[in-house]
Amino acid sequence: MYHVLIVDDEQPSIRFVRSIIEQFSQGFHVAGTASSGDLAVEFLRSHPVSLLITDISMHGMSGIELAHLAREMQPDIHIVIISGYGEFEYAQSAIQAGVDDYLLKPINVSKLTAILESIHRKLDMENADLNASVLPALACSQPYNTETAKQLYGKKSFRFAYIRWGNLDVILPKSLGATSLLVSENEYFQVLRGRDNHERILIAENDGMDEFLSHLSVYMIQKGNLPTWNALYSMSFQPIGELPSFILLAIHMLHQKAVIGRHQILQLSGNTVAQKLRLPDADLKQLSYFVSLGKTHLIKEYFLNLADVWDHAKTPQSQVWHMGRQIIHQFAAVVPSLNSHLEEILQSFNSLILDAPSHRELMNGLYSLLIDSRNALSQKMTTQELFEYAQNYISTNYAQPLSMQSVCDEIGISQTYLSRLFRKYSDTTFNIFLTQCRMEAAMKLLRDKPTLLLRDVAACVGYDDSSYFTKVFRQYTGKTPSQWVSGE
Repeated sequence: MYHVLIVDDEQPSIRFVRSIIEQFSQGFHVAGTASSGDLAVEFLRSHPVSLLITDISMHGMSGIELAHLAREMQPDIHIVIISGYGEFEYAQSAIQAGVDDYLLKPINVSKLTAILESIHRKLDMENADLNASVLPALACSQPYNTETAKQLYGKKSFRFAYIRWGNLDVILPKSLGATSLLVSENEYFQVLRGRDNHERILIAENDGMDEFLSHLSVYMIQKGNLPTWNALYSMSFQPIGELPSFILLAIHMLHQKAVIGRHQILQLSGNTVAQKLRLPDADLKQLSYFVSLGKTHLIKEYFLNLADVWDHAKTPQSQVWHMGRQIIHQFAAVVPSLNSHLEEILQSFNSLILDAPSHRELMNGLYSLLIDSRNALSQKMTTQELFEYAQNYISTNYAQPLSMQSVCDEIGISQTYLSRLFRKYSDTTFNIFLTQCRMEAAMKLLRDKPTLLLRDVAACVGYDDSSYFTKVFRQYTGKTPSQWVSGE
């Protein structure tokens, strides 16, 4: 609601303008009236006003003089002049005073209503720009114009929510350093960007809790069927100035409560105590023993049992991250060759924990990272180089009866590790890439040697069964080999 001050030395005129605003312009609220320019100035000294509607000819101070003073006192104010005079010089004076419009008495209802609608649109646009400047600065505890904030938010109350889609990125800072208002992302909430693109800060004006939670639930699921997301919300109404305190508490609680593979809508609590979980020394010694003897099946069993324990206990992701790093450092202590690649392994673990849909998937990935990568690392190959080596091997040997396992045996890694390399460095999978290599080779053969028998083409690109080759070729190109050759 935008505040209006009506100024006229004739009370019937004030009542008439007020009735038009109250009946036809719901976006405006008559905050005050004044019967003279002097009284209007007194009102403007203590009240923010969005729109001044004043008669031009009054006893004492004229409407034009009032317009100039009002503009000096509140530079963003909008002004409409009303007068019984139609002379050109009055219109000129009004223009020089920076008024938005000029109306002659008797006032036409539809004309005034149209002017009010136009000014309302201007105010909406101006406030949107101001809000996009003030709200992000306020959220990050950076300097902002307090008078503008008072104008925008006044004594309104709000509910806040902090959300994260997907797993927690534990290396993000524990505070909001910068943000921006995401315009028109949601009609119910004002939405700020969080610490990265997977986080949002939601702000809703004073409304019932049921309505707020209903909108929050709908907003949360817009990213689809993610295995993990978290929403933390304030139970009570708060002034906008409490937003930065809410954000700091919410980020702290997110780090203490986010659990891989779980959806949570949590009421914000300032009493969260940070846990400091560590793997028992006995477990680490046992793990070192398994590693030193190369007991990979026992290592895998330990990893998966640990994942089940975390699932059952709903262990916070931040604690899982710390324990995973303990395991990596324990491996490096037993296998000195890993030390030269320790930073790379830790960074890969950060990516694993960010993407893992479950604790079991995480520990499978960590097993692959530590056990399967040892061959590659001993050859001083980075994961990028290893992926390129795998691609080159497939591209060169597609005509052989390749399988994922045979490629892994050649390179010295597991299928899980190879799949992770394809996910990390490409937008395809092993099977799709192999099929692509074979189909591109088949099309070249058919183009260069159109008389070649179909079974020979199939055999040349790695297929024993010509019927199956035809089926795959049609799926890939949309045509049978004969149609492709003839250009049908």
